[in-house]
Amino acid sequence: MRAAEPSLALPRNDGSLAVSVARRLLEPLGPVDLSGWQADHPALAWRRSGLLELTGRADGPGLVAPIPLTSLADGLVLALGALAPDADLPSNGAALLGERARRLGLRRRGQVSANGSARLLKTLDGHLALNLARKEDWDSLPALLGVVASDWCEVAVQVAQRTTESLVAQGRILGMAIAPEGRPPSPACPFSVQPPLGAATTRPRRPLVVDLSALWAGPLAASLLGAMGARVVKVESLSRPDGARGGDPRFYDLLNAGKASVALDFKDPEGVRRLRALIDAADIVIESTRPRALEQLGIDAGSVARRGATWVSITAYGRTGATANLIGFGDDAAVAGGASAAMRRGWGESLFVGDAIADPLTGLVAAFAAWASWLGGGARLVDIALADVIAYASGLGEVSGSELSAWQAFAEADEGPLYSLRQPLGIASPLGADTVSLLSEL
Repeated sequence: MRAAEPSLALPRNDGSLAVSVARRLLEPLGPVDLSGWQADHPALAWRRSGLLELTGRADGPGLVAPIPLTSLADGLVLALGALAPDADLPSNGAALLGERARRLGLRRRGQVSANGSARLLKTLDGHLALNLARKEDWDSLPALLGVVASDWCEVAVQVAQRTTESLVAQGRILGMAIAPEGRPPSPACPFSVQPPLGAATTRPRRPLVVDLSALWAGPLAASLLGAMGARVVKVESLSRPDGARGGDPRFYDLLNAGKASVALDFKDPEGVRRLRALIDAADIVIESTRPRALEQLGIDAGSVARRGATWVSITAYGRTGATANLIGFGDDAAVAGGASAAMRRGWGESLFVGDAIADPLTGLVAAFAAWASWLGGGARLVDIALADVIAYASGLGEVSGSELSAWQAFAEADEGPLYSLRQPLGIASPLGADTVSLLSEL
């Protein structure tokens, strides 16, 4: 983060919003001096992070989002810096929102997600997001639609004949990533924390983070904690390792280089015993599975928190209640959280916003919540939902009409350089490279 450029004639709601976000997040931890610091205006940050190239119709201009998603990201990085002043953190948070797409050369595609796996579809009475990221999702289409659909055009025709509620209900029964276009109420905080479940523990100088998560949000959070001084161990199943290993290697390295790698057989009692031993040694556990997955292995998040650790749970819609075990990814969860509905109100059309934008925002939230809990002695269970993070950002303010036009003009006129892309710390460890050496320490 850097001091704002005072020469810029900023429209209303300038970069000070990010500072307000940081103050709000840090308030429970006591007074922190943030005077003299600002982030870029949300419209400038939108363009400079590459998000203008990711939002809007493919055959139209890039569009700014009417909600200050970049301000939330910048405020979170500022808050992390306040908690760990000597950490080697990104210069701002907004850059993290567009870095995957910039590395992969993705572009805006309107009602198609930047990576192509999800669509915004018109239903009989509204819109929904359907993400067919896995082969089994395509295999489930006949059960969802009642007919065989071999491509997206056929899917769109069938979806248009059915109600949003019926499709979402059936899709969720089938374990699909499907979400209604929503405008949920904005939560008071982007995460929820159960009151301390046990006695506060003495903090080690360097916390041990066990990263059980996969793909983007959780691994990003763990890598940020590593930059703040934590020792991070990435734990994967031998039979189902992190799917991101098969993606862009440089982006995988960006999120996972510097972590020790442990791979275990979760179907083998000895593998589960070793997993429990690692978790028992952890100060912070980060996971992004459905709650029942770990419960089936006899691992109880509440019990881990009661003995003094911080357990960070990342899900699409929260770890409790009727939505606890629903599937969701960054693009469809952002639709559920209100991002595409904000585009419809502001620009007259439901559109995807950025690239799976709920993922990097949630990763930033998870890093802050984890470190803040650890500083407070742990013994907490932190619940973070992708959709709630977007809904929280929406609650920071929404612009429309002439003010949205001013944001758009400000972004289009900006000639500042794009934010620098972060570079990986090195090459991520091969699967299970540190299993034997690390487990011998326990």
